[in-house]
Amino acid sequence: MKKAVIFLHKWLGVVLALFFLMWFVSGVVLYFVPFPSLTPVERLRALPALRLPAGCCLTAEEAARRAGVRFSEARLGMAGADPVWRLLAHEQQGAAPSHWRTLDARSGALRPPLAEAQAAAAAEAFSGRRAQHAERLERDQWTVPQGLDPYRPLVKVTLAGEDGLELYVSPGAAEVVRDTRRAERFWNWLGAVPHWIYPTVLRQFPAAWHHVVVWLSLPATLLAVSGVVLGLWQLFLNRSRWIPYRKFWLRWHHIAGLAAGIFTLTWIFSGLLSMNPFGVFSARGATAHERARWAGAPVEARLDPAEALMQANRRGLAARELELLQVAGQAWYRLQSAEGQLLVRADAHDPSMSVQAIPSLPEATIRASLAALRPEAGVPTVHRIDSYDELYYAREAADANTRHTRPLPVWRADWADGVAAFADPASARILLRSDASGRWQRVLYHGLHSLDFAPLLARPWLRHALVLGFSLLGIGLCVTSCVIAWRTLVPSRRRHAPPAAGSAQAATTIGKRACSPSAPRSKGTVTASLAAWGRLRQMKSRALPGSPDT
Repeated sequence: MKKAVIFLHKWLGVVLALFFLMWFVSGVVLYFVPFPSLTPVERLRALPALRLPAGCCLTAEEAARRAGVRFSEARLGMAGADPVWRLLAHEQQGAAPSHWRTLDARSGALRPPLAEAQAAAAAEAFSGRRAQHAERLERDQWTVPQGLDPYRPLVKVTLAGEDGLELYVSPGAAEVVRDTRRAERFWNWLGAVPHWIYPTVLRQFPAAWHHVVVWLSLPATLLAVSGVVLGLWQLFLNRSRWIPYRKFWLRWHHIAGLAAGIFTLTWIFSGLLSMNPFGVFSARGATAHERARWAGAPVEARLDPAEALMQANRRGLAARELELLQVAGQAWYRLQSAEGQLLVRADAHDPSMSVQAIPSLPEATIRASLAALRPEAGVPTVHRIDSYDELYYAREAADANTRHTRPLPVWRADWADGVAAFADPASARILLRSDASGRWQRVLYHGLHSLDFAPLLARPWLRHALVLGFSLLGIGLCVTSCVIAWRTLVPSRRRHAPPAAGSAQAATTIGKRACSPSAPRSKGTVTASLAAWGRLRQMKSRALPGSPDT
């Protein structure tokens, strides 16, 4: 049994040693330099302020009817000096994927996609810099994730400046959707790209990329398991010697494995779980039926967007964007800036009804919507949480983006079957849904891979120290693995030059003399003769690798 485990560990290590070293080194880089993205605060700060004269604009539903499109999301913003609706539009037959389209908010006319020169102008307005080059593309290394599919194709615009800023503009949505800088791109070539096995040539095929990562992680996990088993076996079952190796690299590989083996195993196993292999975890978002129940019966917005903007201005909010929301059979406008946001009821039937801007949905609306979310599971317990808990949390310290990515307060609903849902009263959305598998995912993937357990999140310095310390131990273990793998693939006789012909002849002469009949037959002489003859055979086999034994 032990020999089989040793054989398995040896040859899996030969194949995967470099992958492990790559994962550890790139993981350290990725921990400090995330993959490029345009954060909500960056986007909102760069948008121009909404300018909507009274009576200027159609509602999203009316504009869509005039353009003959259906939509699931709608945002009102500026395109230059013109107010436009940006709609996530669906084809009438529902077969083609959704794409963002831009409609004139005054007439409902469908605007054509931006040309490259227009996209460069949009990038200049967004950044305040001069465009140097623009090119149309479908995807590249920094825009390969599927989340950008509704915005494709894209125009990459290179802008003046020492930081090498590049902006990606969606011609269909007429807006910037991603930004990257030179330093960010450099570090990601060393971090996210190798760590996630993320080259564009593979990542552009999501199913193929998923299978490659999963079927590479499975034997890697088996390699780590076999290493831990052998280390513990030797430590507890070999009473005479717990470090059985005398050779330098084998000895230090064993020591490093005892120090870092468990953490190596947890990291590679949790990395495998990040791909949700074989669907072991449920989705963390609401199901389609739950989203429909959350929205309620379809209802159209009737309020002039200019009126909603006026109410926000009265509250001191210089809104950059207006978003149409639906919850509990009610339509709402959400007006946002980088500094804050307000909600305005948009489906008022009575024109005389006073319109007010409020910071979040009323408590009664949230409670009713959560209670109706899963009628088959019974009535949930609903309460408001003002601090993070074991399921809903922010990994990084609170900053300006946390209000958009992990806001507080939120409402939590718990059902008897173990399902929990978290709803944001400010954005009128379900942010997270978790069942029993989600709780396991929280520990086995997020906890083990990122060390984002609550005690460590409360002590960032300790979390950083543990991640760096364990990573350095893992790198040391992987370096010894790579050396041993090299020595296994390239034996000693191939790493050194063959002996000279004169040396072989001299050894032959010595061996013949030692073995001649006239030589003395003392015990020492016989031993020396056998040793000389052994060396002679070894040197012959090196000089003539294909010759038979003599």
